[in-house]
Amino acid sequence: MQILIIKPSSLGDVIHALRIAKQIIDNIPDVSIDWVIKSELKPILEVSGMVRRSFVYQRTRGIRAYLSLIKQIRLQKYDLVLDLQGLLRSAFLLRCAHSQNKIGVADGREFSTFLYKSIGESSRKTEIHAIDRLVPFLNHLGVDNWNRELPLDFPKSQISPSTHQHIGEKGFILLFPESRRQEKVWPHFAKLSKLFNKNSSHCIVIAGNNRDELYPGTIDLRGRIHLAELPALIDRASVVVSNDSAPLHIASSLKKPLVSIFGPTSAKRYGPYPQNSEQNIILTAQEKNLETITVEQVSFAIENLYVDNPYYPE
Repeated sequence: MQILIIKPSSLGDVIHALRIAKQIIDNIPDVSIDWVIKSELKPILEVSGMVRRSFVYQRTRGIRAYLSLIKQIRLQKYDLVLDLQGLLRSAFLLRCAHSQNKIGVADGREFSTFLYKSIGESSRKTEIHAIDRLVPFLNHLGVDNWNRELPLDFPKSQISPSTHQHIGEKGFILLFPESRRQEKVWPHFAKLSKLFNKNSSHCIVIAGNNRDELYPGTIDLRGRIHLAELPALIDRASVVVSNDSAPLHIASSLKKPLVSIFGPTSAKRYGPYPQNSEQNIILTAQEKNLETITVEQVSFAIENLYVDNPYYPE
């Protein structure tokens, strides 16, 4: 069975879609998956080991690049095409593909739902987790008894020699103090690292891209980790602490002990999955104000997971 998934972005959403793809691969014999993806996110598909072919989608390159993408897709024939993006351009790609079976998300925007058969929850206001919104695509394929606990493993993601020199062989607490939206950023990550430096022997590693704030006494890997390496780094951590951002979803997909911090966004819709896992602690701000989550609360959550983490090397 040949399937094309159209899900160019964003990274967290692509991780959600990969978890659905994993279920498809594990439940349907002889299935192969192609994917339409943004060029900067292509490495995450490559290290997942689940995607046969990636078609690069770059909206900023204009109409010529878009038409070239359509031409590449039309060279293939598919048993099923899934538009998990739900935008006009992604829906038009679906329409152009050679397939008798084309479906997309029911909550699509930009009138995209007029271009395909839609399934799933149509209201974006319903408090349904982002992954559960994709489950109807599994049901469409006859996958009904799927495993919510099934992790991703990113078999081709590896720690680079330079990163290994920094982190060594011991366990560590991995902090992701960033998010694409500033209002989702908990403002006390620096205070948290200082607290652990003062009162704990735990090793603290900082990852991300923004180097504006200083984290003395930590292993600072900001700006040094490529996307293909990120799952391997997260998998090495003893505990991960993250805002509502893509690293949170990677950590959740790997079943890592995870402290997630939520303010203006809904943890019920965008939090770790499944949310009843003993390895997840979700801290939700009062009245969506992240200042209400204290350093002591996050520290206590980390210590609870650190003690209970059976994967931590002694």
